[in-house]
Amino acid sequence: MGTWAEGSFGNDAAGDWVIELRETPTYEFIRETIQASINIPDDASVNEPAVAAAEVLCILDGKIPGDYEEVSHNLEPAIAILKQQKMPNDLKNLAIKCLDMILSDSELKDLWEDEEEWLTQIKNLISRLQN
Repeated sequence: MGTWAEGSFGNDAAGDWVIELRETPTYEFIRETIQASINIPDDASVNEPAVAAAEVLCILDGKIPGDYEEVSHNLEPAIAILKQQKMPNDLKNLAIKCLDMILSDSELKDLWEDEEEWLTQIKNLISRLQN
């Protein structure tokens, strides 16, 4: 796992996912990413893109994370296209369900369980999705 920061985009899997989103800027692609993590909680390489996908939902609501600048050059084209589409009503709730699962029982949680800053970041992401 190539990880350099606790933020939603601070790992290779999330970075690769951002590139994929740029190529496929649809809410269906975001949904598939989140659902894959729910279906396969024991694979951090599946969990990390789901965290990035949840963060994109916040960005679309104008809630910009601290590590946005690291990926903004790749995300901005996808964000512009997504803003022209209607976000499905249930997508934030699906993301919250996924993040709750990641916090309770996932390989990603096992990898970060001693890092309070990561736990705080995920809880903050859930809170931003709820508000």
